[in-house]
Amino acid sequence: MKTRTLAENVFYNMLYQVIVTVLPIVTTPYTARVLGLHANGIHSFTESIVTYFIIFGSLGTSLYGIRKVAYVRNDDKELAHTTLEIILLKLILMAMSLAVYIPAVCINSEYSTIYYIHIINIVANGIDISWFYQGVEDFKRVTIRNLIVKLIYVVSLFLFIRQPEDLNKYVFLVVVSALVGNFLMIYYLPQYIRINWKAKFKPFSHVKDCFMLFIPQAMNYVYALLDRSMLGWMTHTDNVSIYDQAQRLIRMVTAILQSVGYVMMARVANMTISKDEEGIIRYAHKSVNFNMFLALPAMFGIIGIADDFIPLFLGQEYLGVVPVLKLLSVLVLTMSLNSILGVQLLMPMGREKVYATATTFGAITNVLVNVVLIPVIGIKGACVSSIAAEVGVFSISYWNLRKMLKIRLILKDNAFVALASIAMFLLVRLVSRVELGILPKLFLEIAGGGIVYVGIMFLTRNEILLIIFNKVLNYIKKVLGKDICS
Repeated sequence: MKTRTLAENVFYNMLYQVIVTVLPIVTTPYTARVLGLHANGIHSFTESIVTYFIIFGSLGTSLYGIRKVAYVRNDDKELAHTTLEIILLKLILMAMSLAVYIPAVCINSEYSTIYYIHIINIVANGIDISWFYQGVEDFKRVTIRNLIVKLIYVVSLFLFIRQPEDLNKYVFLVVVSALVGNFLMIYYLPQYIRINWKAKFKPFSHVKDCFMLFIPQAMNYVYALLDRSMLGWMTHTDNVSIYDQAQRLIRMVTAILQSVGYVMMARVANMTISKDEEGIIRYAHKSVNFNMFLALPAMFGIIGIADDFIPLFLGQEYLGVVPVLKLLSVLVLTMSLNSILGVQLLMPMGREKVYATATTFGAITNVLVNVVLIPVIGIKGACVSSIAAEVGVFSISYWNLRKMLKIRLILKDNAFVALASIAMFLLVRLVSRVELGILPKLFLEIAGGGIVYVGIMFLTRNEILLIIFNKVLNYIKKVLGKDICS
């Protein structure tokens, strides 16, 4: 089986993440205005409840699947056998989850219609095999599939969703898109493996190892979802909408950074089997520097442009998102670093217990801080709990990797990145004081801040920027060379 280079996989996965980040720039303002604050709040709240059943109905099979497939991908027979066992396990878990979900949530619920529609969402998760393509490091297939589905979703959104009363149709569109995309992935699977149906399959033999990966994955999701759920239970769904819009914007940015983690996970898992400790350390430091190169300016940039960006992007109804977004901007840095420590290092190296401990601590911290602060300061309390949870996860994870990742070296490598990000922020705030229309002002803030940041990085000869610059330059030369030859 052909294995794509790390650069190719990072490119394809980041290409997808960039596109799914760009698409919400078009769709989010539309749904924010068309559905309105209240309907969006209902959607966010119900989605948070359904996601609990998706998490517990997965039992860590996706992360386990990536790692297990990466271990056996060089043995075609074992690869096929292992893949089918994990697929069967996911289907069994999906059926168990539905058996609890339907009577517990759908029947006699305030939002029962929406919860019934989300049955499709649980089924879509049950048949999701994107973990297989990530394990064999074929991110091109995943990327192309997701792009096609996303484009169909966007077109359908503008055609069929026109008013708050279309909330049920909107939820249906979201979950059906996921279902169609996952069916396409199954369609391509026979091109990769040939299954011996006469063999004995033992799907439950994977439960123990899945469960060890399930704990950190579940805890990560739980403390990300608890904020929304507890805001809905303890305050009002409108607050859920405000908080969720801020979280979605943050996750648009972190999705790009975390996409590197799932590419690196398969590669590090393969290195672990080969006992290539030096290679793991080298990749880890490069990944940290790459994330810092993007995360620090993103964090300061969000704080700088929030006042002008939110009214333009979401509308005046969502002005409450501005202070929430500024507070949550810290998550861009903490979440991207936790992705490196957990997804790229601890889990593929077989140290799931450490990451499980870290994420469990984060979830407990999140619940306790929410219970104390949400009744007192509402949405800001949820923000503080998210930040406290992420910092807790980072502290425990890093402490267990401190011999591998040298903090002094990381700080030294990224000192100018931090200074350039601060300089960029100061310029953005200066531009924000200029009396201009909101659109030209926002353009100047982004363009001016970007020029300052890239300029300082270029002057200080930042390694990441030079690598990107050389890659782009070589690609342009290659394309121009082909055009000349042709």
